[in-house]
Amino acid sequence: MIREGKIGFAELFALLFISNIGRIFLTLPATAINEGRTLVWAMIIVGTIGSALGFWIVASLMRRHSNQTIVEVSESLLGPYLGTLVNLLIFFYFVAVMSLLSRGFAEAILVTTLPRTPISAVLLFLFGGAMLSCHYGLETMARVARTSLTFILAGLVILFLAVVETMEISFLFPLYSREPSYIFFQGLTEYSLVSEGLLAAVIILSVSGGWQKFRNATMLAIIFGGMLLLITCMAILLVFGVPSSNELLIPFFNLSRLIELGRYFQRIEAIFLLSWVMVGFVKLAVTLYAATIVAARIFKAPDYRPLLWIVTMLCAVVSILPPDLPTNLYLETQFLRRYPGLAVTVGLPLLLLAVSRIRKTGELEGDDARAKE
Repeated sequence: MIREGKIGFAELFALLFISNIGRIFLTLPATAINEGRTLVWAMIIVGTIGSALGFWIVASLMRRHSNQTIVEVSESLLGPYLGTLVNLLIFFYFVAVMSLLSRGFAEAILVTTLPRTPISAVLLFLFGGAMLSCHYGLETMARVARTSLTFILAGLVILFLAVVETMEISFLFPLYSREPSYIFFQGLTEYSLVSEGLLAAVIILSVSGGWQKFRNATMLAIIFGGMLLLITCMAILLVFGVPSSNELLIPFFNLSRLIELGRYFQRIEAIFLLSWVMVGFVKLAVTLYAATIVAARIFKAPDYRPLLWIVTMLCAVVSILPPDLPTNLYLETQFLRRYPGLAVTVGLPLLLLAVSRIRKTGELEGDDARAKE
């Protein structure tokens, strides 16, 4: 049995929340404003509700199999062959998320701070940090996430308050800039996909307190992550407007560059890059950890660490395959944030839940199980 350590409610929430908000530091806010325009707030709300409903499917499945991870659930419900195929899809999904996300963070670092640095050196730094974090284990990463959460939230609050005076309410008009059907469809298909629900189902055995804490912590992380994305998009929209926001590659960084505290305190965006780096490392580390744990459970390995460098090398190779940033963004949009990604994060758990109910396998946890007896 793989020993992953034990984490509590606060550690799980911090880990998944920081993993969820990693997307606000890249191109997602600009893409959301480009698609939703002045109704971007409605699109994000629809996406957050869709994310919560998608996780509810995962939570319902794990409630019936609370003593297993989703990897063992797949094999027990679908058999060794079809179950392994489903687990391989989950593994390659996390590999794709890790690869494209690390490439996105590397390109963002080159654009903002290190324009003359080879991208291979930046990727080596990111993968090295993620691999080292995974080597120390899930419990260590969760404790670091819990400690970092205070500083990350404090930096975000200071940033949003500092740019309030530059906001323009008129940028919210016209209110009816998109068809409601378009907003609903885009929010449900592109902005309801988060990998944290599936990730939580991979590490559920490490959560102290059982299924209820697993459900509550993950649900809160998804909802609060969606709320923070909503606040970020609204702040960018109110400061830059729709036309200017579409032209920004990394709008969150441009937002931090507007802060001026008097004549001698300017260009202080470097301070906010610390929050960016903390979020990026936690997101990459926990995604790499999920991919490695899934691989270890597929091969019934007693320890995941011997597979860590292999999975890291695979992710590193995949991350350098896109020739440029637009290609990387295209792959992320078309494959991770649309139907292929939804098929893995929502479709596979829904299939497993349907099979579990049809076969009437699994058991409820806690009071429900005792009441049933």
